[in-house]
Amino acid sequence: MTRPASSSASAPVVPHTMRAAVQDRYGSPETVLEIQEVPVPVLGTGEVLVKVAAASVNALDWHFTTGLPMFARASLGLRRPRRTTPGVDVAGTVVAVAPDVSRWRPGDQVLGQVRGGAFAEFVAAPADSLVHRPDEVDVHDAATLGVAAQTALQGLRDWGQLQPGQRVLINGGSGGVGTVAVQLAKILGAGHVTAVCSTANVETARRLGADTVVDYLVEDHSATSERYDLFFDNAGTWSLGRCRRVLRPGGTYVMVTAPKSPWLHPLPRLLAAPAAFLFSGRRAVAGRTAQHLPADVELLRDLVSSGALRPVMDRQYRLDDVGEALEQQGRFHARGKSLILP
Repeated sequence: MTRPASSSASAPVVPHTMRAAVQDRYGSPETVLEIQEVPVPVLGTGEVLVKVAAASVNALDWHFTTGLPMFARASLGLRRPRRTTPGVDVAGTVVAVAPDVSRWRPGDQVLGQVRGGAFAEFVAAPADSLVHRPDEVDVHDAATLGVAAQTALQGLRDWGQLQPGQRVLINGGSGGVGTVAVQLAKILGAGHVTAVCSTANVETARRLGADTVVDYLVEDHSATSERYDLFFDNAGTWSLGRCRRVLRPGGTYVMVTAPKSPWLHPLPRLLAAPAAFLFSGRRAVAGRTAQHLPADVELLRDLVSSGALRPVMDRQYRLDDVGEALEQQGRFHARGKSLILP
């Protein structure tokens, strides 16, 4: 292990302590998360220290903080969280590097994904998980190009195998994943994109490029006679039978999420989805999680840099309000992404 430092005389001075959101038990984010003064991370092999400028909030962070649903604790930590500081998406400045790291230097502007700990003033990040942030990409936009954006990209391109000219249905087109999915579907060549969202988000979905926007508070689109080549389900609110019926023969259903419960859901739906599509001439993809691929982050970054992809911001929170931010995330009605600013 290496204490953060740099051999350069011009390198930033790294303090010994920092402010971070810390938890030692599961529960309501506003109850279990405390802002504490803790030691600045000690760098391991292949790591760099990043001064956090912005970190984005994901459903993943809510799950790590609450420990819900209970079946997920097999990976989160059975009795208490393995990660004591949440946050995985980050943008900021490299301030120190481990001796074996040559790719980055103090002062480099970066974005990427870490193993947790981004809701703090500094975070230790694997050097190979970061990519360069050019000046033309705003640091706040950069912080959104992590879990949610990669889920949208890989869900459409890889799991759904979207082809040019196809008709795409996106159920849940207004959150952190959905707002990116609507735009990426058009960027990847979809011939027609239908987004399903609530009344408050109809204009946002339309502005992002959806050809048709359905307000689920007004219309039950699961009963539509329209047929689609790809159903990107970012809500999981329709029966699997109805999901199957809105697809053309040869179409693909991609399940990204579904309503949660304290114990098992969405596990039953994840297990049932492939079986529900057997012998139907359609296929279902469920239970996959996005891989962190720096090449995908670079692609998303370049799309933002060119103006083709426009991150949608919900709210910005100070570090002291991280509990409130995660409580809001847990209601699963965000419009785009929210940020934590140290």
